[in-house]
Amino acid sequence: MSTQYEERQSFSQPKDKVLRMFCDRAYFERKYAASGGWDIKVLEHELSAKRFRIKCTYHRKPDAEVPGFAKKFIGESVQVTQEDVWDLETATGRLSIEIRNAPIRMSAEMRVVVEKGGCANVLQWTLNCPVPLLGGKLEQMLMSEMRNKAAADLEISRKLLADY
Repeated sequence: MSTQYEERQSFSQPKDKVLRMFCDRAYFERKYAASGGWDIKVLEHELSAKRFRIKCTYHRKPDAEVPGFAKKFIGESVQVTQEDVWDLETATGRLSIEIRNAPIRMSAEMRVVVEKGGCANVLQWTLNCPVPLLGGKLEQMLMSEMRNKAAADLEISRKLLADY
């Protein structure tokens, strides 16, 4: 079973400027620092004329109360490994997230598109937790948590965009 949803991050700046921000190591470090409580470590990073890739790990306590059935998987603290890969020629990318000690996989296909007044990063999310009976509940809980954080994350990104 998997859960899918679309997220749209709109920016009032041109596509090339937003993509330049998304392909900057410092953006990731600053974004997570501004989010508060994230202890981020960049594990791998590469940038060429055609491709950007960054792999980070970070951990913190979940913002929302973790239901009893999920504590077995999530625990008191969440350690996340995230990898972002961008094709700079097509302005498309893939975001992959793994949560340590949890049978949960999250990924998003990303594309930066021009829209009136700027551009948008359109993310097609897929959440997968292959645990019988509880997997769907964990997917829904994570989707809800991610949607709640999306607005704050977008606001931080919009502020950081001024530096690009």
